[in-house]
Formats: sequence, C-alpha cells, structure tokens
Amino acid sequence: MKQFKNISIRKKILISMLIFTLLPIILVAAVATTITYQTMRDQIIYDHRMSSGWLQDRLSLDMNTIQDRFYDFEVDKAVKNDIYQWCVKGETLNYSAQWRIITLMNTLISMDSRINSIEIHNLSDDSVLVAARSGAHLDVRGNQLDRWFARDEGLQSNLMFMREENELLAIHQIHRFDDKLPIAVVVARFRPYQLQNILDEIKTVPEETILVFNDQNELLEADYGTTWNMDSRTVEAVRSELASGERKEESCNEQFWFYRSVNNGKIQVLLTVPNKTIVDALYPTVASCILVAVVAVMASIICSTVYSKAVSRPIRQLSSEMKNVTLNEYSGSILENRGDEIGILQDSFNHMIARNRELIAQQYQAKIEKRNAQLRALQAQINPHFMYNTLQVIGGMALEKGAPEIYSITLALSDIMRYCLNFSKEMIALEEEITYLQSYVIIQNERFDGRVHLKLSIAPETQKCLIPKLILQPLAENSFEHGLPEKEGPWLLEIESSLTKESDLLILVKDNGVGLEKERLDELREKIRQDTTQVLKSGSHIGLANVHARIRLRSQNEMHGVTIASSPEAGTTIRVLMPAVLEGEVSG
Repeated sequence: MKQFKNISIRKKILISMLIFTLLPIILVAAVATTITYQTMRDQIIYDHRMSSGWLQDRLSLDMNTIQDRFYDFEVDKAVKNDIYQWCVKGETLNYSAQWRIITLMNTLISMDSRINSIEIHNLSDDSVLVAARSGAHLDVRGNQLDRWFARDEGLQSNLMFMREENELLAIHQIHRFDDKLPIAVVVARFRPYQLQNILDEIKTVPEETILVFNDQNELLEADYGTTWNMDSRTVEAVRSELASGERKEESCNEQFWFYRSVNNGKIQVLLTVPNKTIVDALYPTVASCILVAVVAVMASIICSTVYSKAVSRPIRQLSSEMKNVTLNEYSGSILENRGDEIGILQDSFNHMIARNRELIAQQYQAKIEKRNAQLRALQAQINPHFMYNTLQVIGGMALEKGAPEIYSITLALSDIMRYCLNFSKEMIALEEEITYLQSYVIIQNERFDGRVHLKLSIAPETQKCLIPKLILQPLAENSFEHGLPEKEGPWLLEIESSLTKESDLLILVKDNGVGLEKERLDELREKIRQDTTQVLKSGSHIGLANVHARIRLRSQNEMHGVTIASSPEAGTTIRVLMPAVLEGEVSG
C-alpha cells in the first residue's frame, strides 16, 4: 500500500483501470464456469439416470421373454411328462419322447435368433439332451454344471445367468411337482452380440462404461469407455456399496456411478462416466472467457494510456511548477486557463502563494513590533524598580521609627508587586503561587487584626505543577468578601492540593465562614458557567469566572475548571481541577 501511494498518478490510473476492468470479467467468467459446470453435471446425471433406467427396463423385458421360453417346458404336459419319466424314473428316452422334446427345443431356437443351443441336463445321471442349430443329440454331461452346483443354496432359483467364454448362459431348474425336488436343468446358450448392441446404443459419450453382473456378482458383459482404468476391486467396492444401500447413485474415484438391479438382482447394471467428461465440456467456455479477458486487457491498456495522459499531464505540469516555484520569482501560472478541477487547483495555488506572501509580510512586521515592544518593556522596567526601591526605603524608615508592622506590610506589598508585574511567564509553579498568596494573607491579617489563619496542605508531588498565574488570590479574596467578614472568632483559610487518579491537579480553597446565600451562590455559579469568550470580553480580570475561563482555555476536558459549594455549617469550598503539567513540559 505504501509503495502504491508513492507511484505517479498516471500509473495509479492505469493500474486502477486494469483492476476495475479485469475484476468484472474474472467474476463473470467464474460465475459462468460454475453455472455451466453445475448445469452440465446435472444434465449428465439426469441423462445417465434415464439411460440406466431404460437399460434396466430393457433387460427386465428380455429376462421375462427368456423366462417365458423356459416355462414352455413346464406348461407342455407331454414334454413335462417325458422329462419326468427320463429324469425321475430313469427311463430311456424313446424316439417319440425325444422327438417331442427336441421339437420344442428347436421351436424355441427358431423363435430367437440369439440362441445358439438349448440343453436339458438330467440331474439323476450324466446324460444331457442337446438341440443346436446344426442338429440334436443325446450326450454325456460331464462337468458342464459344476458352476451351477457350486452356487450357494440361497441362489439356487429357477433362473440365473452365467458367462462361458463367448456365450451367455440362461439356466432354469425344473422341479418335481409334489416335493419341489430339482429333476432337470435347462440351459439356453445365447450369442452376446445383442446385449452388446444394447449397451452400445445406450452409451451417450465414448468415455462411458457399462458393466453387467449376475446375481453372483460375476461379470456377464462389459462395454468399456475410452478412458477406463479402474481395477476390479474398486469396481466391486462401489457395486457392493450401492447394492446394499438406499442410494443408487454416487460420485467417487473421479467417476459418477449409477447402479440398477433387474428382477431382484438376477442381473445388476453398473454404469459410470468420468468427471473429466464434464471438465472437457467446459473448455470452450473457459477459452472464451480467456479470449474476452485478453481483449479487455488490451483495450484497458490502450484506454488507460490515453486517459492517463489526458488527466495526468496537467497535474504533472502543475506538480512540477509547485515543486520549483519560489515566492519572489513567481508571477502567475504557466498553464493554460482551465475550467475544470485542474483549473481550480491552479487558482487555489495562486491564492496560496499570494496569501503566503501576505503572511510573511505580517510575520516580518510582527517581529519588528515585538522587538519594539521588548524595548519599551525594558524601558518600563525602570518604573517598577523605582517603586521597589521606594517601598524598601519606606520599610527602612518604619523600622527606624519603631513601626515593624509598617515594615512587614511594605515588604509583603513589594513582593506582591514584583510577582504581579513580572510578565515573562503565564504559567508558574504552584509553590510560587503559594508564596505570593502568603504575602497577600500577611496584608489581609494587618487589615483584619490578625484573625486570618492560613493552613497549607500541599502534596509534595504537586509543588512543581504549573498553574495559570494569579488564580489562588481571586479564590482567597472571594472568602474575604463573602464568607469570613461576618464570621465571629478566628478565620480559617485552608489550601489543599493533590493528584487525582486521572493524573489531574486538584486544588481546594476552603474557609470556615458563614457561607453564601442561595441566591448569591446561584449567581456565582451562573457566572462560572458563562462562555469563555463572554467572560474575556466582559473585561473581568479577577474573580471565579476569570479563573474558570483561563483553565478552560487550556483544556478540552469538560470536567476541568472551577466549581463552588457552600453551606452555613461548613463554610465555602472552591474546587479547582486542571491538567497536571510539570515544569519543562510546556513553554512559559
């Protein structure tokens, strides 16, 4: 920030325009990219949700068709009886029974071009009746049904699917009617091309992968995407999670996954598409934003350069003129007259130069007048010295004539005059003001026959505090005028000083007089509350209001100043609060 303040206005304008130009573009690009990503993501999820649902319905329909083909062996009573005689009673298939079974098998093969062959396995021996497109024959089963018998008992249902090399096997069990005991297994061997065609048709993007499993989680068919790189353990973990949970869709491993179950899990479909598909689709949007940003930057640089020259040139000229100007040589602006803000600055600069010349002349004149005043003050000191000497002569004569009272009053008056007529300092130490007050009380005691008793309680840390000169005497005089004259017996005048918690100087002037009447007290308080300017204009050089005004002129704290309290029982207390300032902290 500090470096930015020190660069030229032209660069500031250029940088500011670039920032204000690029910021909206960046924000718009970010918002557009985010919205586009979210929209495409939602659209892809919706499309694949529909695709996976369509595939689920299509496979369910095909499974029902295959199921119907197998039920033909159940509903044809003659064929069912022939199978029963062969598989349960162990009778040899005669020509008529074999012809009826093979005819049904060939009929089913001819009705479905996907079927390569149909087999009926006798579970009581090793025989198997095979009907293929090339012909039919009775053969030995061997170990062809080992995978079937290895299945868990809970999966031994009337329909299941397996993959065997390049064929898909649909297997159906025929049960004995009375005790539901399996007696035969019908196996239909299908060409997988039609299922592959279905998967190809449902794919919307080349990166999409579709996996088809049976109820044993064995892979029946797969159509892999162009970017497929998942291992079988990862796929099985995702399939198992989706199959066992309520959610059938999720995003993990940088892929979107969709799971569908056909006919209670006899076939399971797992469809997945990579996140990269969405990101790749965002490239045109991002490229457009970058192109717009580059064009905007170029335009901003050109406009900023032209604009900064137009705006900063007169400012730089004025700055150079102000930098090199001298008061004596300056005769007016070298810039052309302008009516804009630059012209206002130029006029203000001319006015400032003229005003500075006037102030310099005034200051020079003030210095001359100050010197003359100092000379006059030096001359005026002759009279005070003459007065001091005269008072000392009078005091000496009083001692010679045996009048010590006159000598003490003369000495106290001499000290008071010397203190009052010293105009070198406006602020003096509290201890000096106390000394002056003591001289004042001496004279008052001669006036009132020694009835005045002065009690001082001055905290040591306050003795060097600076206070306005001649503020204690007006406060003490208030007691002699209003409270003490009507008091019988000794008169007590008490001066206390201390430092408050806020580091302010607190001075209390107390007397044991009869106190002030309410009207007089209210009148004094009203005078104290007067505006400082009004007090000074009134010409009051003494009194409580004058002391309050002098303190308020040196402090902005509303708590500082003079307050007065009085009661017949306790006399009068004047409270003075001001900043505690030590000698050396302010100039005299």
